[in-house]
Amino acid sequence: MIRYSRYVPLWLALSALALTAQAPVGRVTVRVTLQAPSLSGFAIVQPGMPVKITALQAGVLTSLAVAPGESVHPGQTIGRLSGPQIAAALATAQGANAAADAALAAEQGKFAEHLSTKAAVAQAKAAAASARAQLAALRAAASLQSPVAGQVQSLAAGPGSALQPGQPVAVVQPAAGAWVKAVLYDPQAAELSPGTAARFAPANGNAAIPVTLRGEQGTQPDGGVVLAFSGTGLLPGQAGTLSLSLRARRVFLVPSEALVMDNGRWWVMLHDAQGNHAVQVVPGAADGAQTPILAGLAAGDQVIVQDAALLYHRDIASLYQPPD
Repeated sequence: MIRYSRYVPLWLALSALALTAQAPVGRVTVRVTLQAPSLSGFAIVQPGMPVKITALQAGVLTSLAVAPGESVHPGQTIGRLSGPQIAAALATAQGANAAADAALAAEQGKFAEHLSTKAAVAQAKAAAASARAQLAALRAAASLQSPVAGQVQSLAAGPGSALQPGQPVAVVQPAAGAWVKAVLYDPQAAELSPGTAARFAPANGNAAIPVTLRGEQGTQPDGGVVLAFSGTGLLPGQAGTLSLSLRARRVFLVPSEALVMDNGRWWVMLHDAQGNHAVQVVPGAADGAQTPILAGLAAGDQVIVQDAALLYHRDIASLYQPPD
């Protein structure tokens, strides 16, 4: 009779043996903290040059509320888009939003019956939030707004015009002087509201200048969201970094070394009355030696830090027969 044996990789066997001979594994208690995520990106001060208002979605310009020479204020709607293309995009986004909400409700129902996990519910929540954001962005794109205060210099399209994304509709001459053009590479940048406070830090080391978001200028081919900010004391041509803080959120901070990546997913090792076991988590961006956990943990959980990766992989070693 032929006997088949599986052999453990030597490094994994040694790691497991070393783990059993070490002192009790170090742990930390998970606590809730408030964290204000920040966005930052390259920015440059533009002179008081005309600002183009462009279509963000393909559609038909059904109304135009301004004429050359009229004054506009930041966020003022100057025209609206509609047509079959926008209607189809909205219908698709509404369907995706409804499907994401239904999936979230189903996942929450399974979780209540102990048939799902916190991480799965968190992923469903993230998908639903993304679908809502896409629907809101499409609805906002149907409204053409002036990002700055100024005077309408010229119109490039009229009611009934079929527009493509990026096609100019009007040109506004800013009433104030210089403004900051910033490019941010983050999905949340497209959801910022006019009036959001930020800071422009010149690259030459001069003191940072408070600025205020006036509107979105569009999206670059590489995905960067172009935003317009106003402020005082801005020098045209000056480059630097624009940064802003988002609304504070509740997160659970754990040492980054407690996280284990496996098959594209993040895990931590928990210790409770039943012993040690792996729990899938959704981490945020690391902040130094700490990483915020957005989903998967609760306050008071005991997270294993010391030798977390070895503990996680120890069960794999137990499936193999050591070589003779």
